[in-house]
Amino acid sequence: MLTLVLFAVVRTGFFKFHHLQYYRPALPCNVSISKLARNSVSITRRPGIINFPKKLNHRGLRESKIHIHSELFVLVDNSMLQSATMSACVSEANSTVSSGLHVALLRDSKQLPEMFIESDHNHRPSPDSRCLENPNFDIPVVDISYLTTGDANQRAKAVAAAAKACQTWGFFQVQNHGIDQMLTKRCEVEAHRLFQLPLHVKERCHRAPGTSFGYGANTWINQKVMHWAESFHMQLNPTSNILEMATKLFPDESSSHLFSSTVEEYMKSVENLATQVLELLTEGLGLERNCFSQYLQRERMTSMRFNFYPPCPEPSLAIGLRAHTDPHLLTILHQDSVPGLQVQMGDKWVTVKPRLDCFVVNIGDLFQILSNTRYKSVLHRAFVNSESQRLSLACFLNPPLHATVVAPPELITPECPQVYRPFTWLEYLKNAYLYHPTAGNERHERFYLKSMVDVPAVAPSSVH
Repeated sequence: MLTLVLFAVVRTGFFKFHHLQYYRPALPCNVSISKLARNSVSITRRPGIINFPKKLNHRGLRESKIHIHSELFVLVDNSMLQSATMSACVSEANSTVSSGLHVALLRDSKQLPEMFIESDHNHRPSPDSRCLENPNFDIPVVDISYLTTGDANQRAKAVAAAAKACQTWGFFQVQNHGIDQMLTKRCEVEAHRLFQLPLHVKERCHRAPGTSFGYGANTWINQKVMHWAESFHMQLNPTSNILEMATKLFPDESSSHLFSSTVEEYMKSVENLATQVLELLTEGLGLERNCFSQYLQRERMTSMRFNFYPPCPEPSLAIGLRAHTDPHLLTILHQDSVPGLQVQMGDKWVTVKPRLDCFVVNIGDLFQILSNTRYKSVLHRAFVNSESQRLSLACFLNPPLHATVVAPPELITPECPQVYRPFTWLEYLKNAYLYHPTAGNERHERFYLKSMVDVPAVAPSSVH
């Protein structure tokens, strides 16, 4: 007998399997349906297991098509994941169902389902680049111990090293940053505790359409190939939603408090580090260190995303996270001991070696624009492996939504004319998730000064 997993209940609509057609009208909660058409099936309003009789054979499942009207009734046969036409479901499903289907495939697949297979070899992380062992070919490491010692010479060296790294790599790692490793470890523990929750519990914080926060899959608009990952996105500023989400995930007050207090303590520490790094990099441009302080006002946007990458049955065919640049001002990333992050350097992809005593810093699109392209927002991606799960904690520093982003006059010269027109962070954010760069700076180009008249405004879109 086929065993299929129910992720969400159809409120209205119908679905077909082979030559069978079932109709499911709107029903109140806790109502079961039995003896539909020629087969017997039990459906409840809660996530659970459905058993279809043998008459619904494997051939029938392969030829199935699911029609969606409101919420999607998603069926997954763990022995038939490769052959079921799930990609059609994901393209039409809302975020709750999409993430439910996604996670089941991640956790239960013995073969890589078609929806996760990247057919374009140029987008797959290559085995050679992920196994790069040359210790001299890695992103720079910058010592910022001056934060605790106050040594002016150490600071000057850090300014020069960080500026050079951002001009060439767009990435570097910081060590001696002052954040307690035990705090980072505690936040890792809370992240793992979250991802180990049952799916129906995590779905209490599902990433609803039109929002960017909560639990779900890292999917982008018009994306056809799914990432082999699940994620959880939270906001610290301007208004924290961490305790609210923790209460939904962990009804026990002590558990929810442990989660929220740990995550907020970690995020505040990383946010403080990010502001120090921002000042460091501002000095590296020859500006006063507080030149960009307007972007650190009370209304600033600080968020963090937990990324979890389960072991993958066929990692050479899958993508952990597609090549992209970050739209933000700065990203501060902690990765565990499992390699996965790759940075593009020329025509090469370089694996960033995990260093538990360091944080990875990368320049976002906004900082490239503020620096008038002196600093580089660089393509990066994540690969997966078949042996080990991987966890990363990514913190994003952003200005207030209505802050105007424009390079300061000190960086605009006859030799380096202004590249980008002024715009607000909100305006850029609306474009950022429509134009994910895959081979260059497509979304940057929409804000070139010379394109101010040529490029039409883009309607707001949901942020995923």
